[in-house]
Amino acid sequence: ERYFLRRVHHHGHAHELLLTFGLAFICAELIKLFFGNYPVNYRIPQSIDFAAFTVGSVGYPAYRLFMGGIALAMFGLMYLLLARTRVGIVVRSAIYKPRMVEALGHNVPVVFMGVFGAGAGLAGLAGAVAGAFYTTNPNMALELGAMVFVVVVVGGLGSLEGAMLASLLIGVVTSLAVSVDLSLADLLGHIGAREWAEAVGGLFTLKMSSLAATIPFALMLLVLLVRPGGLLGEKP
Repeated sequence: ERYFLRRVHHHGHAHELLLTFGLAFICAELIKLFFGNYPVNYRIPQSIDFAAFTVGSVGYPAYRLFMGGIALAMFGLMYLLLARTRVGIVVRSAIYKPRMVEALGHNVPVVFMGVFGAGAGLAGLAGAVAGAFYTTNPNMALELGAMVFVVVVVGGLGSLEGAMLASLLIGVVTSLAVSVDLSLADLLGHIGAREWAEAVGGLFTLKMSSLAATIPFALMLLVLLVRPGGLLGEKP
């Protein structure tokens, strides 16, 4: 934070985001260089490795509920800290009025360093919790980083509520898309254009479930076209 982010802070959140992504790529490659590109045998603890409930014949893992609970707890603590405490007032003021905050006797660079440290700690906690459910490997941060980028852009840079809304929206839409076994050709069949769509092929014949992974990026593109600042971000 002191030697990299502080130098680009005055350019805005976008430059900070791009810088941290670049550093993440460098760190990932260094880890591969020294420790190898191998997954770690990190598994779900036996005490919570069971089905919390069943829907039909499918069991819902209790560890997913555990991850959701941790995520909600992290969001709640961050929201209360930023919105209801003196520390949160100083942090939010330092973002928008740094000179005024310095005039009141606060060390703004130290405030930003503390925020960065807290964010890094929360990211580490999220990685430790999710690492037992997903594959823990040197590429884990980069694999999830693309989705984090989409959530931040859709929700709005600097908006905690926007990030929460975007993550829920993307999660629900993606999950629904996975369960839909239809294609555009099937939908066009209701207006008598099924044969034409099948003759054209391409995207018209792909199942919606196979396109689920691209939906978050399509949603990001739509949001950027309609509201460049994000759903709950500041208007440019």
